Amino acid sequence: MEKEREKSLERQMRAFHWVRLLTELPGRLAGTSEEREAADRIETWLREIGIEEVSSQPVRGRPRSPWVVGLHLGVGAAACALGGALGVVVGGLAAYSFSRELRARESLFSRWLPSADSLNVIGRVGPNAPSQRVVLCAELDARQPSWISSEFLAGWNARRLDPTAAFRAARGPAAAAEILLWSATAAVVVRWLGASGFLLAASTMSIGIALAAGALVSLRRSRAVRTPGANDNASGIAATLTATEQLLALLPRGVELWVVASGAGCSGMRAFVDAHRDWSPDYTLFIHYKCVGGGALHYIRREGPLGDTAYVSQLVELARRVSASDLFGALTPIDWPEDTVGGVAARRGFQALSLISLEADGLPRNQRLALDLPTSLDMETVIRASDFGVAVARAALRGEAGPIAIL
Repeated sequence: MEKEREKSLERQMRAFHWVRLLTELPGRLAGTSEEREAADRIETWLREIGIEEVSSQPVRGRPRSPWVVGLHLGVGAAACALGGALGVVVGGLAAYSFSRELRARESLFSRWLPSADSLNVIGRVGPNAPSQRVVLCAELDARQPSWISSEFLAGWNARRLDPTAAFRAARGPAAAAEILLWSATAAVVVRWLGASGFLLAASTMSIGIALAAGALVSLRRSRAVRTPGANDNASGIAATLTATEQLLALLPRGVELWVVASGAGCSGMRAFVDAHRDWSPDYTLFIHYKCVGGGALHYIRREGPLGDTAYVSQLVELARRVSASDLFGALTPIDWPEDTVGGVAARRGFQALSLISLEADGLPRNQRLALDLPTSLDMETVIRASDFGVAVARAALRGEAGPIAIL
């Protein structure tokens, strides 16, 4: 028992070392020099762990989320002010473009905004013609900080933490913005067709003010002080590296192991899966670690601003059964109102599992805040998340679903 405690403490210290070195590069936004330095450090750590085949993959960047949201909301507010046929056209384009952003992850307006290319860090070990494949992954970059958006999301997310509640679609603030944009278009159309009255005018003005306020908040967020990114997502990288160390020692014959530090968030994972279209979803498992530095651990069953990505693979059922074994403490399923790299794999038909830790307010610890420092993390939770993901992966590789699969 004493040896197990010492080993656990040693693993926590190693994981903390990785987190601390990543947070020395605050604001690891996609395409920045800090992100590239973080990628270099992760390459070195993968080789130190024992993965000799390490490479990088260029990733086409996308505009930052605050710019995309701010532009759409600002154009929607302008449509309310313009009115008439021009307002109808402008408002309709803004609403349609934003809807494409939520559903196709590509908007009409995003091409007008600047973007910077990023890169993935990729490690591989195992046979070239494997019978099974495991991909461990986490976001490389840090998210843009925003106290306002964090407080807003907190109220939205808290209701998702009751696993016994009936399913509710994971519609987050982005979905509310879409509704507001279409409402603005409808109000302008009605007025253009000749309707009038105090209530219609007041509604149009109120929607326009709300859109303008949202645009200002988004623009303010784009200029926020950069976060250290300890929990979001240095903790996920540390959990991924820890899981890699463990799986390397336990990898069955014929199994190929990949490790992906995804640059530019979901864009990096899209580039990775696009490069491996020949992989069979039946024999490829993705284990994703997202903000696992404190709070209660969960696995995601559905995600996205519209709740349109469901994790329907056997890994979710295995997560439920492994959690029931109580070897890692209780983990409960949640619906997450944002896209993650694990969801990218799930949308492409792969078996995927995403792990995340949340506080009582429904948010990851210190999400997008300047307080997201290494000292605020619970490293025991990081190790527990790592071990749980490995346990589920091993259970899947063995084709078993009970606690015996992880012993």
